[in-house]
Amino acid sequence: MSDQQKKNNDRIANKRALDITEENHRDAGNSKRFCSESLFWPDSDEESFFSNAKLEDLLSGRNEELFGTQAQTSNKPTELQRSESDDGLFADVSFPSTQRPQQEQGHECNAASKENQIDLAIEEDAGSVFKQINLLDLSIAEMEDIFHGAEDFSEPIAQNTQLFLDAVAFKVPNPKTPVKPEKSLPPASDESMSTIEGIVHGTQYATCEELKNQSILDPINWETQAFADFEAKSLSEHDFPSKGDFYGLPDKVKKMILEHKGIKSLYEWQDECLNLPAIRQRKNLIYALPTSGGKTLVAEILMLRELLCQERNVLFILPYVSIVQEKVSAMSPFAIDLDFIVDEYTAGKGKCPPEPRRKRRSLFIASIEKGAVLMDSLIDVQRPHEIGLVVVDELHLIGERGRGATLEAFLTKVMFLNANIQIVGMSATIGNLSEISAFLNADVYTRGFRPVELKEYIKCGSDLLEINSAGHTLEEIFVPNRTLDFNYSEAVKRADPDHLAGLISECAPEHCCLVFCPSRKNCENVALLLSRIVPKQKFFEHRRSEKADLMDALDKICGVLSPVLAKTLPYGIAYHHSGLTTDERRYIETAYRFGVVTVICCTSTLAAGVNLPAKRVIIRAPYVGQEFMTLCKYKQMVGRAGRAGLGEAGESILIAQSKDNLQVGQMLFSPMDKALSSLYQQEAVGLQSLILSVIGLNLAECRRDLNRLVNSTLLAVQANALEVAVDELVLRILREMFKNKVLQLTESPAAKLKMNCTDIITTQDVNQSTRPAGDRRLFIGQSTRFKLTNIGRAAFKAGIDYKRASAIHRELKQAQKQLILNSYSHLLYLVVCFNSNERGDELFPADASILFNVYSALRTESQALFKQLGFTEAHAARLFKTQSVQGPMAQQLNRLYKVLILSDILDLLPLPTVSCKYNVERGTLQHLISQSIAASSALVRLCDEMEEFWCYKPLFERVLHKMDRCGTVELEPLMELPGVKINRAKQLYAAGLRTIEDIAKIRPMTLVQTVEHMPLRVATEIVSAAKIILMKKLDHLEEETENLKVCLRSND
Repeated sequence: MSDQQKKNNDRIANKRALDITEENHRDAGNSKRFCSESLFWPDSDEESFFSNAKLEDLLSGRNEELFGTQAQTSNKPTELQRSESDDGLFADVSFPSTQRPQQEQGHECNAASKENQIDLAIEEDAGSVFKQINLLDLSIAEMEDIFHGAEDFSEPIAQNTQLFLDAVAFKVPNPKTPVKPEKSLPPASDESMSTIEGIVHGTQYATCEELKNQSILDPINWETQAFADFEAKSLSEHDFPSKGDFYGLPDKVKKMILEHKGIKSLYEWQDECLNLPAIRQRKNLIYALPTSGGKTLVAEILMLRELLCQERNVLFILPYVSIVQEKVSAMSPFAIDLDFIVDEYTAGKGKCPPEPRRKRRSLFIASIEKGAVLMDSLIDVQRPHEIGLVVVDELHLIGERGRGATLEAFLTKVMFLNANIQIVGMSATIGNLSEISAFLNADVYTRGFRPVELKEYIKCGSDLLEINSAGHTLEEIFVPNRTLDFNYSEAVKRADPDHLAGLISECAPEHCCLVFCPSRKNCENVALLLSRIVPKQKFFEHRRSEKADLMDALDKICGVLSPVLAKTLPYGIAYHHSGLTTDERRYIETAYRFGVVTVICCTSTLAAGVNLPAKRVIIRAPYVGQEFMTLCKYKQMVGRAGRAGLGEAGESILIAQSKDNLQVGQMLFSPMDKALSSLYQQEAVGLQSLILSVIGLNLAECRRDLNRLVNSTLLAVQANALEVAVDELVLRILREMFKNKVLQLTESPAAKLKMNCTDIITTQDVNQSTRPAGDRRLFIGQSTRFKLTNIGRAAFKAGIDYKRASAIHRELKQAQKQLILNSYSHLLYLVVCFNSNERGDELFPADASILFNVYSALRTESQALFKQLGFTEAHAARLFKTQSVQGPMAQQLNRLYKVLILSDILDLLPLPTVSCKYNVERGTLQHLISQSIAASSALVRLCDEMEEFWCYKPLFERVLHKMDRCGTVELEPLMELPGVKINRAKQLYAAGLRTIEDIAKIRPMTLVQTVEHMPLRVATEIVSAAKIILMKKLDHLEEETENLKVCLRSND
């Protein structure tokens, strides 16, 4: 390459997105496109893959120019012809005509990659790659953040294999030393567990009864065939309605799976699982397999069977709002073809209780929190029987602090109802399946299956050790693989001591690579460093025009192109964390799936939240934030490597520093994380909320009922191990509730007089009473009936604990005296208060200088709220002088800072502008909006229960509506569509698509050609979602019509 060419490339790489786009547009005409990403980001109408001529080529099967460099699918005769993933049946919509034989694709891919591929194992090639790199200087702060972690900037001790083996040797049993029988490892066989990971190779199936009768100390004696004892039983014994031969589903479903996913047959374990006795008998089931095993596809088939065969509704619980929205969009096309309704339940989305439907069944896709609210609303109106199946993804989250208590309480109520609701849970990582089985009364199915092999490595200095999970000695477990030598120049060696660039260049850009980093800042810095070190020509030229289209889409659709992404995306490198907006993350994910972006530096949330498989996964450091990672997190991360369709095997590399050797060994040899109940933690706030809701729902009205319900929780199962006295805890909570006037007796009118008593006693206290006879005391026996007071019912309806409800009640009462309504500010302040706690606001702190400048620029009438809260000119002067938010006004100022942000958002100030103005990441702002929407919805429910706050209800409803849409009046109908934000709504509106009806009538192909940067998958989902909305309206009108007909008949 000439010096002039190098200078041009460097100049292009450092220009802004628009300049890069223009440069690429000039060069794009002379370069051949090897795959279909231009379909997602067309350069122009003339070059767009969706022009008529090229579209006809696609549909007629001319695919040579479409998928030449994409990841290939396996062609084993006994396996699936597909790219299997946890997205399952409802992932990308693809053209079956574009599927080609594996061998043909493989030859083209190899031929294409060999042209530009550099063999880094050859010293001459490596030298030419890394020795000539002119590395731009990094600041000391950047170097420290990237390579030594936030907590220790000192130079680590030189790492090597022997240091690591010496540190972990204590965990490996010595074969020469006799070991007690009960602690010895089982013999190596199909049923044996490995020393290192505790995953059983082969099928495991046990009923809940077998698990209950088994000693905790005894190892499970699994059968190699899941249900051999049940094969003799005839299926006719089980009265399950069947509408076809595809697991009871009509043949149309099988054809749709083939058409949209290219799946011809299921894996052996999936077929086995779908024919388990638990499935045939509608018993509860937990199934656990490693990440990428195809768990979600089984759940989706079960959900379709419940909707179509049993004709009952389904509730699908997912861990994150972004996954809920993605699944809602992806399932809309299937809902239309199979005639059922899909409803999203997140934050302010979803009506509680849902409208009853006679003709069509509903699939409710919900976050954990909103799913619990939905079920409570159905129980409250005595309609829980409408739900036939509850599916919980990532069941191990039941052990997570906070959200885990919500999930446990939700499942406890479903179990306690006895409404013939089947529960199916799935997870890759649960270390105490027997306890979860006892809690859910569920059968357990596990299998150590992966569609492709995963090779795990640990990098110790320059040495690469392969982990052999079947080994039993130190030498068998950690097998030396090779010594890395990329022939770095001195500058590159100083900048990249962990050889990240070399490891990535071995894989990318021909294949995709994920780099997991401990923190968000570290993700950005590593991405920036890699863009400076990786071989420039190789990475820059790969899919050059598509990368320019991606950057243009981020700039136009998302409203901003991050300065870091502007520097890294030309090389196909991106970062991914919660600081990016949902739209930004989706564009990066889509580009990654299609090989435009080949390296993503990400945080651990991507491992559990998004399906992004990789050929190689690199764990930059064994930390998640400041905490050392657990085996559960490690397995989730490495599970992203080697998914079906990405080659014969995946690779994971854990980079271990010498200071972490001991903890790495402890983590690898530890059992899988246990899911432990958190109902009793944080002053038992989870158990308080459960008790509050079951009394409010009339599931319990005395101590006897409460004890029976609480003894069916996971907490009760684990009480001995956790050393928690459950009955005493319940009694203490009841006493506190009566003292705080959250509960009242329902025995007689005279009981109300006893609410002012000095103490509350139970049957246990009677014989121990030493108080004078004159003291009034409230007696609560096992059968004493009680109910919620107004404040208690308001707390239950809002989905919060009673202490928080009391604090909110005080705020609302105080604001009612002098409510400021010349703007939304005072209402927004109350919304922010709802999300606060006694320690203040934890989402992000206020910036003192920005707060002072914005306050100073406010009009006098806009400063009224500050003055009402006691913020004077003296406070303003102190704020300016100290440049810090401290003192007695700290909590109010932190809240006011968020109020100013939300006010600007409601005034339709673009999110990137608000982000710059207040120095808050765009993704964090989106989280604040989502949090405020949920708070507004809860406040509406709370005020609806309290007559004194009747005036607040319509006000918070207006805030909720405006916050949820964040658009102008004419754009609001379009923003009802899932995934359509304000910039996309503007595009649709400008294209003449101004109503839901307009969207429903257009063809997806036409939408792609009409709207810039519109992927086919997104177009299909938007059109399908519009049709679903119209189907809901039609159902509502038909229900009203039927009701009117019934009324007219009754008068005859």
